[in-house]
Amino acid sequence: MSEPPPLLYGGPRHAIVRRYAALDVDDLKALAAAVEKLAHEKEMRKKVDYGYWWAWYDGPRLSRAEESEIDELFTDVVVAIATGVTGLDVARFGTRLRPQSEGPLERLTSFFTGRPSHPLQDAAIGLMEDACAPWDPRYGFIAAWNAACAVAFRGRIPERTEAILSAAWRAVFGDLPA
Repeated sequence: MSEPPPLLYGGPRHAIVRRYAALDVDDLKALAAAVEKLAHEKEMRKKVDYGYWWAWYDGPRLSRAEESEIDELFTDVVVAIATGVTGLDVARFGTRLRPQSEGPLERLTSFFTGRPSHPLQDAAIGLMEDACAPWDPRYGFIAAWNAACAVAFRGRIPERTEAILSAAWRAVFGDLPA
């Protein structure tokens, strides 16, 4: 039995990361405003203002490898946006953020959650929040994450779901990055 193809090949993933690294705080604010406006529409309510995986149940069943790909994509998206809004090359310094070995608490957390700790992701989120403070970038990030998922799951989720996921991005920037 052959493995399914990766969710995102190198080209689309690179396009998303490159585009997201060019976002600035004003872009996140525009995405957040689009989310807030769309959230008032009946079809979009309780969907567009939640990130994929928190509010969606019509996505594909993923293998462990695909779940890892989505986890990696999430980190790539967070790091790229943090790079854009801070002007720092967050990925370049990311290896310094990784612990040399996990401590007992990290191992215990990983054991119970089934997921390893993500120091690079956590640091990037903190940098993004600091760069946007006092404004909360959550809705802007959700719009970007949903657009990345629309690209990653293109053809694997209902067209209606893909349209809702990409609605805020399309309202601000037009075509999806890919």
